[in-house]
Amino acid sequence: MTSSVTIVIPTRNRASLAIAAIRSLLAMDHPRLACIIVSNNSSDPAQAGALAQYCEAIGDPRLIHIAPPRALGMADHWDWATQQALERSATSHFALHYDRRISLPDFALALDLTARWPERPITYLLDILYPALGRFFVRQTPWSGGLFEIATRRALDLASQGLLTGLWQAFPVLVNCLTPRSVLERVRDRFGSICASTSPESCFGFRFAAIAETYLHLDRALGIHYGYGDSNGMGYMRGDVSGTFGDFMRLHGDRPWLDAAPIPGFSLGQNSFYHEYALVQREAGSERFPPIDRAGYLADIAGGLAWIADPGPRAAAEEVLRRHGWDGSPGPVVPAIPPPAPFAVRARRWRADHLRVSAEDLATTGLKSEPRALHWAKRLRVPATPGGQLQPLNPRPLD
Repeated sequence: MTSSVTIVIPTRNRASLAIAAIRSLLAMDHPRLACIIVSNNSSDPAQAGALAQYCEAIGDPRLIHIAPPRALGMADHWDWATQQALERSATSHFALHYDRRISLPDFALALDLTARWPERPITYLLDILYPALGRFFVRQTPWSGGLFEIATRRALDLASQGLLTGLWQAFPVLVNCLTPRSVLERVRDRFGSICASTSPESCFGFRFAAIAETYLHLDRALGIHYGYGDSNGMGYMRGDVSGTFGDFMRLHGDRPWLDAAPIPGFSLGQNSFYHEYALVQREAGSERFPPIDRAGYLADIAGGLAWIADPGPRAAAEEVLRRHGWDGSPGPVVPAIPPPAPFAVRARRWRADHLRVSAEDLATTGLKSEPRALHWAKRLRVPATPGGQLQPLNPRPLD
């Protein structure tokens, strides 16, 4: 069968972001991009209607708009939408696409690789546009441009030691990979669903690692992840239940929360990651999933302290960590209000905001608005570096 790809965009009350994601994909007009399924889980009638009307007005046969029969929590919605895609589309590969993501033209490189490697998931990088200090910065992940084979056992070893977080984009987490139909079906047959848990990204990644020995990684950024003001994950990191994370928790209901994690129920840093690891470990066994190293785990989730600006909740989180054996010094605070800047810094900001922008400015100076930062993030690229950041994963070059 000739390789072809279905892209699934699950979304909730973010019509403008979903539309931007759709436009970035349709602009490619790539022959292997056979289908885009937009799953509209919106509770706001205006948001739901705007997205449905846009999809209908486009009139592109590749674009399909669907909606679940009732409001679903994020992980259940992602799972439902992906299973709908398996039923509705005959394509060989599938990819789940954040609504808060713009795909770059280089995404075509991964689409083409599905023909060469039809049975292997292919992961790739995403650049990240995030707010801090009252400005918008872009983290362009170190990259080499090469294609590599990575062993899942090595990734699991790093995960158990608390060392996979920094390499998360080189691990199959559903939103950063093109996944063969056969792989999704094997995961579903083994675990009963594709990603229905608490954190769908890491749920799928660890389930995949339980059934497969290797995967491929294209070490190149193929999109930009942005819109963190509407992010469930950012609300979780900051402990902010007033926005989308509050909606996430409402839909989660009274089910147990992160109960499998080494510190159960603790909303900090990557604790959801370790919750999903432990759930799959129970089924797959410790021979494949090593025991979680306590010190590495504590050091990793303590990195989440940086996102808690309020001294009270931050001190409470530090106390929980110390009760469980953490002896590290407090990490940095990410301030909500920028400190006074010296004249040289203000001059660099003015230049980046009104004159010219360099790739370095995206990471170090930031820009005054998210649209301007996104505009330049599409156009500027840091130079490639041999090996990117993959060395701890012991990648095997294929090209």
